[in-house]
Amino acid sequence: MGRTAGFAATAAALVAAVPLVSTPAQAASPAKITWKRCADDHSAQCGTLSVPIDRAHPKLGKVKLAVARAKATDPKHRLGTIFVNPGGPGGSSIDFVLDRAGLSREVRKRYDIVGFDPRGVGASHPVKCGKLGKAPALYPKNQAEFAKLKSYQRALYKACRKYTGPVYDHMGATDHARDMDAVRAALGEKKITYYGVSYGTWLGQRYAELYPGRLKALVVDGTMDHTVAGATRFSMDESRGLETAYAQFAKWCPTSKFCALRGKDPWKVLDGLMKRSSAGTLHDIDSSKIRLTPAGIAQMVRVTMYDPIAWNELSEELSYLSKQKVRKVSSPRAKASPDGRFAGIMCSDWTFPVRDHKALAAVWAANRKAAPHLGTSPLGYEAIVSCLGRPRGADRQRPVRIAPSVPVLVVGGVADPATVYPWAEGVNRQVRTSSLVTYQGTGHGLYGLSGCVRTSVDAFVLSGKRPAAGARCPAVMPDYSSQGQRRIPRDSREPLRF
Repeated sequence: MGRTAGFAATAAALVAAVPLVSTPAQAASPAKITWKRCADDHSAQCGTLSVPIDRAHPKLGKVKLAVARAKATDPKHRLGTIFVNPGGPGGSSIDFVLDRAGLSREVRKRYDIVGFDPRGVGASHPVKCGKLGKAPALYPKNQAEFAKLKSYQRALYKACRKYTGPVYDHMGATDHARDMDAVRAALGEKKITYYGVSYGTWLGQRYAELYPGRLKALVVDGTMDHTVAGATRFSMDESRGLETAYAQFAKWCPTSKFCALRGKDPWKVLDGLMKRSSAGTLHDIDSSKIRLTPAGIAQMVRVTMYDPIAWNELSEELSYLSKQKVRKVSSPRAKASPDGRFAGIMCSDWTFPVRDHKALAAVWAANRKAAPHLGTSPLGYEAIVSCLGRPRGADRQRPVRIAPSVPVLVVGGVADPATVYPWAEGVNRQVRTSSLVTYQGTGHGLYGLSGCVRTSVDAFVLSGKRPAAGARCPAVMPDYSSQGQRRIPRDSREPLRF
């Protein structure tokens, strides 16, 4: 849905647009941020800003947000401030700012880069949950085990609520968006630009709903689609996206001298390993005493699909596993994660009602149809079970309602393993004045993977130029001869991340 009009023309034609959601009034004299040099980067500034925990109930008190800013390197030609968020949910925007959000030199020259750790994250009153009892099985085999898992998640919520305080019930995108506007006001900026990655795209969408008149431009890179309702649809989308990503790996492998599976069919190798892992005859790469499960293999694939630079490592791991001697491996089953931060944010924004083990088994069956080789995406599945036993999200799934005055650029990858391509298409359909750039490769966080994507985003935020209708960027295959390889974590216990 390419639109060629720039920001100025769009704003002029739609100057009378009004917010679709009521907006709380800003204080007449907003608080200021006292800046000092960041401890880890003296070229950036760090500070704090106190905001109400619940703006409807000020007696609940305030929460202190950690904020960081990297000022424009060419202040004479400065265009404004760009807010950034790396997703997670639960990623640190402070760290993202210190990394300059991976933004190009030209954007860094023209924009102050600002981010804040969302409440409950990093240095902004981080979530604390104390110590819980023994975690139950993550993949219950029957109703009794399902009940234990649900009870554990309910106990985790109560513990996080107890040790974190009332802020734990106010960690959704609506609260984060209002916090972002408080930071905007404290900076004295009338309008801001926003660049969000992965789960950070939902924060950007929510801010655009609440404060359309305060956005110059919105870029969402790897997009969450809030219309995706229900455990089955959400997890099927995730599983199908992961399998689509593996398909690109399987196509690359026979053509590359860096693939350790040369001469073998990557699909057959994967199917054989899944069969052995189901039978309990595979062990973890790092320990012969730990059984490797089908979910563990799916996780191994998932973490190496975020950046194709890890594909040769994945091929080596799959080759190693396929050569293991067949023997029974007994080890404890995967346990539920006590990650109250992830659940506190995710389950404030999304609702995944699953009544019982029978309903969960139906979700698994649907996932196996959507992804017959990998079975399920660990990310999609654990997002669902994290919300068992918790209060329903305050903002249930629904279409996004962004005023046409907001210029929006949606970036989606056809083989994104986390925020899948149909979600980008869905948001682009919902936001009638948005433009879509399609990346034809595998990866997550596409600005940093594709020069073509980077060029489109830079043009959008620097001059308001929109991409042509149907804009597509070619897949970037890993080139180990021209860049140093960085190792990608393969630990199946790696934290979840959208």
